[in-house]
Amino acid sequence: MNRWILVISLLVSSLAAGMIALHRLRVEQSNRAVELVLDYPDVAQWASAEGKTVAEWLRGFNTPFSVALTEGTLDDWGAPLAAPKPTYLLSEARFQQAKRMFALKARVELQPPRDAPAVEIRSERGARFWVVGDSEAIRQMGLGLDPLQVEQVRAGGKPIVARLVNPQGITPLALRGSLLFAREQGATLLIFAGDQVLGYRRGLEATAQNIKANAQRFGAIEFAKQMGAGNLMGAIPDRTVRVHSIGLAESLTLSPQEIVERLERAAQERNIRVLYLRAAGADPPLLREILESLTKRLDGAGYTIRESGARPFEPLQPALWQFALAGLGVGVLLGWLITLFRSGGYWAFAPMALGVLFALLCLLPLGRKLVALTAALAFPTVGMVALAGLAGSPHPPAPLSHAVGEGEENSPLPRRGRGTGGEGFLRLASLLIIPFAWSLMGALHIVGLLGETPFLIKADQFAGVKVAHALPLLLVLIFYTAWTVGRWDFWREWVNRPVLWGQVVLALVILGALGFMLVRTGNEAPGAVPDWELRLRAMLETVMNVRPRTKEFLVGHPALVIAAALLLSGRTRWLPLAMFLATIGQVSIVNTFCHLHSPLLVSLQRTGWGILIGVGLGFVLLALWKVVNPRITRAFG
Repeated sequence: MNRWILVISLLVSSLAAGMIALHRLRVEQSNRAVELVLDYPDVAQWASAEGKTVAEWLRGFNTPFSVALTEGTLDDWGAPLAAPKPTYLLSEARFQQAKRMFALKARVELQPPRDAPAVEIRSERGARFWVVGDSEAIRQMGLGLDPLQVEQVRAGGKPIVARLVNPQGITPLALRGSLLFAREQGATLLIFAGDQVLGYRRGLEATAQNIKANAQRFGAIEFAKQMGAGNLMGAIPDRTVRVHSIGLAESLTLSPQEIVERLERAAQERNIRVLYLRAAGADPPLLREILESLTKRLDGAGYTIRESGARPFEPLQPALWQFALAGLGVGVLLGWLITLFRSGGYWAFAPMALGVLFALLCLLPLGRKLVALTAALAFPTVGMVALAGLAGSPHPPAPLSHAVGEGEENSPLPRRGRGTGGEGFLRLASLLIIPFAWSLMGALHIVGLLGETPFLIKADQFAGVKVAHALPLLLVLIFYTAWTVGRWDFWREWVNRPVLWGQVVLALVILGALGFMLVRTGNEAPGAVPDWELRLRAMLETVMNVRPRTKEFLVGHPALVIAAALLLSGRTRWLPLAMFLATIGQVSIVNTFCHLHSPLLVSLQRTGWGILIGVGLGFVLLALWKVVNPRITRAFG
């Protein structure tokens, strides 16, 4: 009875999660425009190198791009004059804008103050005003986008991107005025400068409201530790676009091809829609080559560069009943697992009780994240454990040496299910489908449970990545050790026996593999990747466009083939270790879809390539093993 409840519940929850996933896929596919941004100081240098004004140089480009202007200060705009008090001379356009901005952010006087320190501001036409306050603070106060730079960019026919700073103690009036004035100057995209977004700490709500009111877009910089960015993204996901930036110093270490490949991957693999390009040391002809190459690469991947092209994703907000149905199957699965250990009395109602509980939890955002974590733990674990049930029923207790690699092979496994020739390999291939099906089902549930805009733009993310990596590995290792030995209290014999060097080495290998995988988890651990693997990744990306994950096709999936062969052939000496390594691949599949900011099609391609190459490599290893191992040869013909 419980099994039928499980099957029906998983069908219903998979259908609900699939509906959400298809909606997300349509949202991703409808937003394929990318905006390219160049920095104004770089543009000015390239224009000067060709003896042109910025406007003339910009008009000479057919490639659509925007130009980012950083908020200026008195030190940037003014010429200090020799005077008893700090005095600056500004052009008329800068003078008028400075007067307006200082009136928003400080105290402005039209006569020199008698009893307070002040900075005098003069225009080329003789007008003047005074700003009361500390001269150092006034000199560094943001005055908006330089009107002279704005004029050049507008004359060049390019859109403007505003890079505003967050001054200490900014008032709501000054915040509103800064954003409104940037909008009047033509800036619809805001990429804040420095380590804070405008309004951090207590003005973020006002920032969000004004961005909406001005119909502007907030550019959230990928990998940047910009304070307040996450909160602002969460407040206005419908006005947020993600930005990938190559810094000036970093661009010096990259070849033009590497710059192009990195920008293309950002758009294709992580749903980035704004590409902020810095190309230190590049002359105008090389810049044109980079832009042409980038345009071709993006076109080939189905993306188009457009002026002001980056637009927020359409709202992705499924109905609550869809979340509830998606969570129902996860709860029933967990309850069904409990009944395998506690089947009598009230425990028989665990599947339905947990199904209802998880469905109710999915009505809350935090509850959905908890249920998604449960799915990430349960589905790959069940898929791996299910192999034991398909290979044969539990067997009588066997010597513990079978689980740790000691002694001779006298397998306690039942011999049913063996075949000869092609029959054996067909059974092996059919066995491999089981863990992949469970892992992909778990991935589908996670995509459905977390199928909202904040996860798509990485304003929110899957919680518990490290746990979801480590716990299934340990559970599978414990299960297959107990299953091989034939009893759950196998640890008692270990405790009472002297420790052998082989066991110590094996434990260190397992712990080392687990720790290494956890260190490498996530997008921000590049230091853990060796050079040879980086070169392998680059080669795979060139051949396949979307590369499979290394731990899947080189470790997990080949190990799964070997582990399944061990099950079918009755060899249990290294079965727990083989299953442990095989689980790495299944956990990695689920983790791929936990990167919810990555396009679904890319995650599917990555997973498909990993399965194809990894399983193929596993069969190659198995064929080599047959040649050198007579027992495997007898088992599979």
